[in-house]
Amino acid sequence: MSTDHLNVTRAHLADAVCRAAGLPKSEGAAFFELFLDLISEKLMAGESVMISGFGKFVVVQRAARKGRNVKLGVDVAIEPRLAIVFKPSPSLLERLNPGRATRQDAAQAQQGTQKDWRVRA
Repeated sequence: MSTDHLNVTRAHLADAVCRAAGLPKSEGAAFFELFLDLISEKLMAGESVMISGFGKFVVVQRAARKGRNVKLGVDVAIEPRLAIVFKPSPSLLERLNPGRATRQDAAQAQQGTQKDWRVRA
């Protein structure tokens, strides 16, 4: 995958919403900002945000841990914190990797091929 392309920014997405919905630029941008604000509010409240067919944003607690400042050669305490994790939906993964088996497909295939090693009396 090439890294010489531009990142899609908030302005790019707002502009795309305007064009797709046929809205004036100011209304489309306001709609997009409201959408982002609503998602942010839910995450700040500790709630998960699931967008069907796209994925789920989840707030997780990261534990305190020891880190290392390699420049100074000292151990550093990293405080516990909240982080946001994005879990893509199976349909998004399928669109990204057409024809590639999902984890669920792989698990089902493995269950069908596993031999029962238990001794039966």
